[in-house]
Amino acid sequence: MTTVLQSVLHVPIDSIKIENRQRKKHLPAAIQALKRSILTKGLLHPPVVTQDFRLVAGEGRIRAMQELHEEGLTFVCGTFMVPLGKTPYTYISELTLDDLAEAELEENILRTPLTWMEETEALALIHTMREQNNPKQTINATAKEVSAITGESNNHTHAKISQALIVAANKHNPKVKSANSLREAFVAIVDEQETKYRAMLAKKFKVADLPHKIIQGDCREVMKTLPAGQFSAIICDPPYGIEADKMGREEEHFYDDSPENALDICKAVIREGFRLTKTRALLFLFCDIEHFIDLRTFAAQHAWTPWRTPVIWRKGTDGHAPWGRAGFVRTYECILFASKGRQELRMPGGPDVLEYKRPSRGDRVHAAEKPGDLLSLLLKLSCLEGDSVLDPCAGSGSIIPMASDLKIQATCIELSEVYYQEALARLVPLKDGKK
Repeated sequence: MTTVLQSVLHVPIDSIKIENRQRKKHLPAAIQALKRSILTKGLLHPPVVTQDFRLVAGEGRIRAMQELHEEGLTFVCGTFMVPLGKTPYTYISELTLDDLAEAELEENILRTPLTWMEETEALALIHTMREQNNPKQTINATAKEVSAITGESNNHTHAKISQALIVAANKHNPKVKSANSLREAFVAIVDEQETKYRAMLAKKFKVADLPHKIIQGDCREVMKTLPAGQFSAIICDPPYGIEADKMGREEEHFYDDSPENALDICKAVIREGFRLTKTRALLFLFCDIEHFIDLRTFAAQHAWTPWRTPVIWRKGTDGHAPWGRAGFVRTYECILFASKGRQELRMPGGPDVLEYKRPSRGDRVHAAEKPGDLLSLLLKLSCLEGDSVLDPCAGSGSIIPMASDLKIQATCIELSEVYYQEALARLVPLKDGKK
């Protein structure tokens, strides 16, 4: 490999071709720091380009210089004044595409670190290019080359490249997008594959042998097909109607959370639920405080006897802060509690504030997943051993292991194919007598 470097040549800055780069984000603060450095100390290292002016290294410097030119500010490179609208450069020649990718990776790692996803894609790209040039290229061989750049151990780099190849191939997976690290994304993919495998096994079992029933579909339509008078309780965590699907959080809510859709689902659960439950039964319906009065009135109109005030689930000190630092952190959610046929709780209810810490983000399969201990309490309050419970908006089926522990049969309905598969997968360890 031969490289040729020539310094303090100038070219119009807009002629530099910035193509698909490993680094996807440049923080404004970093660009401002570069501008100050260039103005006070001069441009110490010109951007590096190929002979056809494709950028190899120095996108941040290009961006900083563009802003300086726009502001009419001049600066030097070495002892030479850089003309407005131009950039000095050095070029590097006779490098293969994978050598260029490796050079860019080295440039980035030696400066502001890449995001974990940018580094993941860069590692995957380097190995893929090496493999294209040499079909016998091993991950270990690539790891040795990259380790020489990063200074990390060969074993650590080998593991990173192995995981990077899998994660980069699944970068559009929502669970990968919401991950905070390569390791977290890799584990999410592995867990998802295991879930699909367990779901496939569950489908092979005879329905009569399964401890619970899981139905995919819109609960508003599915409930109409179920026989009347079979459930001792309904425990339901429907959409809240707070536009959670549009909030842009790291945890994505893949369902229609418009107020209209949420209220329609809640009212269907109340209306159809009365028909589906036994003569005496209980209802626990999670809901947003804004809709509580409306749903309480609707429940009374459909012959339920609703508890006048919400039962509160306090989920710890962490929560959503809709106003940021200008407001408070929301740490609780509401539950509409109602009785049919004056059915009493199966055990003393105690205070109407139920304190159960929300599952950590890493432990949640569904963004709105409720803690198992809370679901277990609601089951104990509403059912006896051998009873049946209906969960019309089951999500990933988190009620299933709790119902199994209490020997209660659960019928779950879930619209999403993804979460339906997650719920199905919970049946396999239960089938084997494990949790």
